[in-house]
Amino acid sequence: MRRISIGIIFFLLVLFPFPFVHADRGMIPVFPEVSVYEPGQKAIVAWNGQEEILILSTDVISSSETLVVELLPLPSKPEIEIASFQSFEEIQRLIWEEGLNRFMYSTKGEARSGSVEVVFHEKIGAHNITVVKAVDATELVDWIGNFLQANSVDKTVSLGDFESVVKDYMGRGFRYYALDLITVTSDEKSVDPILYKFNSSFLYYPLVITSPVPGETEIILFLLTEAQVNEDYQPMQKAYYRVVGEISKPIEFVLSKGELSKIDLRIGELFDDGAWLTVLKYDGNLSWLTRDLMITEEALNPAATVNVEITLPTTLIALCILLGAACTLIGVVCTLLIMRSKKEEAKTG
Repeated sequence: MRRISIGIIFFLLVLFPFPFVHADRGMIPVFPEVSVYEPGQKAIVAWNGQEEILILSTDVISSSETLVVELLPLPSKPEIEIASFQSFEEIQRLIWEEGLNRFMYSTKGEARSGSVEVVFHEKIGAHNITVVKAVDATELVDWIGNFLQANSVDKTVSLGDFESVVKDYMGRGFRYYALDLITVTSDEKSVDPILYKFNSSFLYYPLVITSPVPGETEIILFLLTEAQVNEDYQPMQKAYYRVVGEISKPIEFVLSKGELSKIDLRIGELFDDGAWLTVLKYDGNLSWLTRDLMITEEALNPAATVNVEITLPTTLIALCILLGAACTLIGVVCTLLIMRSKKEEAKTG
């Protein structure tokens, strides 16, 4: 089967959305009294009883450009190599992950044996993202309730309203759930987007997960596919160019690999050639979102795959023609010279 690569811009996994979410600086209130992002001296010390590895990071600030000297007494001659601050970031991540597991449950053993497993946690810009793996809807909803309570989140919707929705996702085989805590102010503004990348045999965007939330919404999806999207996928509809006095046309066209890379280099790497851009939109009540957007490879238009055309400049084409003619002329001259040489040899012989 032909491999299909699908990308969606401004992508969300199965998130737990709340219209009014607040978390203290976006961080969970399991507050270990350490942070690798605070100024000062930081060190990783590893010792096996015979050898020690010391990774040291020190923040030095001066009112003007100057040289400083750090003096570090050591018990023996060291080997010195470059290290990375990622070592500290990884330790910080592990600390937060352990805090989530330990304080969401009464005991550490219960945290480890539960069906809800934290598989990722990281603060990215204004986002505080946690990804969990779960197999039971009730336990997941309970875990999310504890998680939101620990983060002082204003729950505008009862979590009980979400249990049937989560059961629906569980029944369809969804096991990973991402929670993104964002501090929202009274000023409406967009926060930096997050990119998720995962394996899927179909194009996917979650809609049902938002249906228990009251209110109206507007959703705009920019789909990038190897073949053309044939039709509307209710409740989503194709967006159109509206021009007075002319027939409206859907916003769908082919982007080159270079154009995809300008959107995001990782999207450019997702496709071998170019891709079809299709814009879908929805404007209405959240409760009407009763199905997710799921498009299989078979549903795309195979006759409208991306064709790559190589267009050469006119001067380059002319140059190629002249070069070809010159090569032909040289070949003819060489042949005549060889024939003439053979005739002269025959006469002298």
